[in-house]
Amino acid sequence: MRKITQISVQKGNPHRRSIFLDGEFAFGLDEQIVAEYNLQIGGDLDDATLLHILKKEETLKAKEAALCYLSVRARSRKEIVDRLTQKGYDKDIVARVAEDLERVGLINDLEFSRAWVKERLRARPRGRRMLKQELWQKGIPKEVAEKAIQEAFEEVDERQLAKELLKRRLGRYQNLEKKKAERRMADFLLRRGFDWEAVEEALTEVWEEKKIDES
Repeated sequence: MRKITQISVQKGNPHRRSIFLDGEFAFGLDEQIVAEYNLQIGGDLDDATLLHILKKEETLKAKEAALCYLSVRARSRKEIVDRLTQKGYDKDIVARVAEDLERVGLINDLEFSRAWVKERLRARPRGRRMLKQELWQKGIPKEVAEKAIQEAFEEVDERQLAKELLKRRLGRYQNLEKKKAERRMADFLLRRGFDWEAVEEALTEVWEEKKIDES
């Protein structure tokens, strides 16, 4: 059994308290936890209660770290879990924090995926295959990634997207022999994640329009 001999406000953060046990500094706690456990000078703490309090403090710190990470931009569940794990938080605490954030909607892999796909298509257009790879790398479940991508391409024509990308780059290929130019153009689109059908159609239409422009 340990006795609380002093509770003082921390200089750097008025919302935290320094807890002294048996005359020595033991640890810092958030004021919410001090109030929740009704910690008072002269009170006693058994080992089980002490362990529970410290775990509560660690969970609160992990949640604050996650919220700070989320303040920059939306994150997938895996991104949050990886970040907290890298910071050294216990895996059970990490899982609990992720579940809590999901429950209140601060982590939502489907909404994250929708926003990610929309921004990628706007800023650096790419095909379905590359979008799937990017989302999988962020730990998005396959079915969630596919749903977000399918929704996005209900409003976007992948073939037209590939065609517009090629038209922007035509100047790079204008001095090449046609077959070599086609090969490089196709390679470019395939690297951007477009399927072969979209690549073929885009190439055909771009060449046809080029002929018309030159006639």
